[in-house]
Amino acid sequence: MKHPIWSCALAAAATALSSAWAGPPTPNPCAASHKGVFYLNDFSYLDDPSFDGSCLGDSFKLLPVAEGNLGTLDVGGELRMRYHHERGMGQSMGLTRFEDTTTNFWLTRLRTYANWQVADGLRFYCEGIYADASRDDGNYTRRSIDTNYGDFLNLFVDLGLTENTTLRVGRQELLYGSQRLVSPLDWANTRRTFEGARLLYNDGDWAANLFYTNLVVVNPTELDKADYDQSFYGCYSTYSGFESYTVDAYYLGYDNEHTGPPNAGQDFSIHTLGLRVNGSLTDKWLFEMEGGPQFGRQSGLGLDQDAMFATAGLGRTLGDVMPWSPTMWFYYDYAAGNNIGGNWNRFNQLFPLAHRYFGFIDAVQRANVESPNVLLTMNPSAKTTLLFWYWHFMANQDTDIIPANGGTPPQGISKDYGDELDVVAQFGLSPSSNILFGWSHLWRGNKILAPNDADFFYTQYTLNF
Repeated sequence: MKHPIWSCALAAAATALSSAWAGPPTPNPCAASHKGVFYLNDFSYLDDPSFDGSCLGDSFKLLPVAEGNLGTLDVGGELRMRYHHERGMGQSMGLTRFEDTTTNFWLTRLRTYANWQVADGLRFYCEGIYADASRDDGNYTRRSIDTNYGDFLNLFVDLGLTENTTLRVGRQELLYGSQRLVSPLDWANTRRTFEGARLLYNDGDWAANLFYTNLVVVNPTELDKADYDQSFYGCYSTYSGFESYTVDAYYLGYDNEHTGPPNAGQDFSIHTLGLRVNGSLTDKWLFEMEGGPQFGRQSGLGLDQDAMFATAGLGRTLGDVMPWSPTMWFYYDYAAGNNIGGNWNRFNQLFPLAHRYFGFIDAVQRANVESPNVLLTMNPSAKTTLLFWYWHFMANQDTDIIPANGGTPPQGISKDYGDELDVVAQFGLSPSSNILFGWSHLWRGNKILAPNDADFFYTQYTLNF
């Protein structure tokens, strides 16, 4: 006969294990209301009579304007604070990456928005930002993506042309697909935005965007302006009618008419064709593929552009064999490098969420790189997410550099760039807030001529309202 204490202990253990294996519950709808771009936020749960919860800021959503005669108004925003401890990552008294540098600093950011849905075919949206960086560490040199002392991220009007077609005119952030090539770059304290026009079409399983914009360049102390010498345009379409996967097809054009010294990375007109397919093979096996050619003219170099990129990933959910609902991905990433003596072959990564891909230390762009990498995510509890990502970096062309996202280090003739491990733990404090802790280390390879590895610790708090 079992002792009552042991029976209780075994029952408690069984309950805990069963809960862990069951995976995370359905997320709170207000926790999922804020999207990658806030003009897509969804507060429709507030109209659901079965919803009996509440979130910070709910009382300022779906407000009737003129007793509802002029539609509804949403007001809200985000507060984010992040601490950095960086070693060997540059940004210190003019030294480059992988040298003996140590910096400590805080980044703070406030975003506020107002979304006025006047009627089905008319909408006004405005979003502002204030971004600052601390001066506590005298060695720290601010990045161009760290500060913006009051500006507009989005300021546009939506006009419904037909039941399925909308014209959007004004300043607007762009986010497409996996964000490998087009993203508002949320990791940056300032975010990225454009100015121009978009034609948005949605009809059932089909969605398409046709756009022509100019990059908005951040000026920390004055109102930002569009750079009419940098045009970004194209078409991005998505078909989601297949049962287990989605297909994206796109064309992206980028003209940079600035002129400067040779090899300054200016004066070009390039065109990128891409195809992305992602979804599931079975209820446990996942896949993702994306890639395409890039062509055009590098007028500043007197050469034609001839490059390409590709990503292939195979994933497996492991909740049937392990607790914490883990998912493991195996990826291989490729982006062409320049081969001396012919056309210009180094891929231009355009406007990506660069921080997410090729390591969180940001020492690698999607250019002249090949990288097998392994990603593992898991949920120890309903409010906790863990991420482990390991990368091996190789140059596609040993005679070409692998550019970094800010501060490219000196490099030799070698393919061995290094290895990186990224670890992130995120904890949900409430449906509207979370805190995360991250650590990354890059073990440099023979291609990097600077003497040190890079090490990065950070913690970030985010509150949506």
